Amino acid sequence: MRDPSRFVAAPSMHDPAAAPPGHQTLYVLEPVPNLQVGRLDWSVEGPRLRERLHAFLGAAGYSQDIVTEELVTPADWAAQGLAAGTPFALAHTFAQTGPFRPRNVDRRVPGLVFAGSGTTPGVGIPMVLISGKLAARRVAELVR
Repeated sequence: MRDPSRFVAAPSMHDPAAAPPGHQTLYVLEPVPNLQVGRLDWSVEGPRLRERLHAFLGAAGYSQDIVTEELVTPADWAAQGLAAGTPFALAHTFAQTGPFRPRNVDRRVPGLVFAGSGTTPGVGIPMVLISGKLAARRVAELVR
């Protein structure tokens, strides 16, 4: 993507124990294609992604004095056993967003209800929480 939305968390700003004294901890998440959709060579793209993230953080005013870093790519996720190299299930394409995601009830198996980013309504903490509420409501309806 030319201008991706990124998630940046700086937990040490609110919890000093999240980083050594005098340092801060950052977590940056940038959406990238999974191994089936993207077909990218992450041994090449990984270093490019790292440089792009460093430039983004510098432009946003974050310190470039990095002590320790870890870049995790879809190839790393795949090596950990995650299908298609993604911890977030489906791709971020229009056909796999919100209402187009798999339903959280599988009619083939009575009582089976799903929750999480791989089902309706989708990816992200708010959507996953809503998914959990939907699943809980459906389970409660089953036991009535």
